[in-house]
Amino acid sequence: MKFRLINHKTQRLSAKYLTDVYDLSNEHNEYTYCCVPNGELGITVIIEGECHIKTEDGWKKQANVHLYGLINKVQLLKMSPNYREISIGFYPHYLQLFLKDSLHSINKTSGTDLLDLFKKDKVNKLYENLSQSNNDESLMNKIEEFLKDNILNEELDKRVLLAHHLITIENIYKVDDLSSILNVTSTTLRTLFNQHVGISPKDLIKIHRIKKALCYQLPNEESLTQLAYHLNYFDQAHFCKDFKDSIGISPKQYLLNSQLYSDFSDFQHWRYDSFGMILK
Repeated sequence: MKFRLINHKTQRLSAKYLTDVYDLSNEHNEYTYCCVPNGELGITVIIEGECHIKTEDGWKKQANVHLYGLINKVQLLKMSPNYREISIGFYPHYLQLFLKDSLHSINKTSGTDLLDLFKKDKVNKLYENLSQSNNDESLMNKIEEFLKDNILNEELDKRVLLAHHLITIENIYKVDDLSSILNVTSTTLRTLFNQHVGISPKDLIKIHRIKKALCYQLPNEESLTQLAYHLNYFDQAHFCKDFKDSIGISPKQYLLNSQLYSDFSDFQHWRYDSFGMILK
């Protein structure tokens, strides 16, 4: 499998609204990988092959152009041989500027066909443009064109923007603290998040804490307690529960396993052949 980040900072809207753009491809073998919660939403355009996602009812085929993300636990995705996709990662609160419906209605456990959210001609144009792009510059020009054509409003609720900043940058991890800083009730904050982000502030806090934890390397098991306190958990037990609920393994299994750590750091996903052995 090949995973390649594409520079998206060269265009005005892309630099502002996107977290990343990447090209993911497979060669001659079927491939299964694990995708972890990261607090982002992405539009995935499948250029070649097929992708299936593991659900409670078995493997579900994804539409060629679909919206996927804001998951709360590890998801398994299976790529066919000779597969290629271009994925466009959004900050979730900015994606709302392109959608008429609330993000709260978006499916969190499997991809949502983009035809359910955008007009057919817009989706087909995006697919054709990315399929025909033969270099990164052309690719980013077409993505920028898609953003320009589909933006409904450039004004985001400033309370949502500030709340996202406080969680992800300032590490404010209590909903009551966020509400106090923003001078709104906790109920109003949850309503704003459901509409503009798609998940509750509590869930985004959990995802951000776990995302930070995934980037740590620990010299020994005793360091787990220090990490839990660093992430403002009440104790190690609460941290371990959140981590295992989200990732599927304990923080000890992940953080003290150099193979898993380097795999995620280099690829931002886990190859199932390394991750799956621990799950058995």
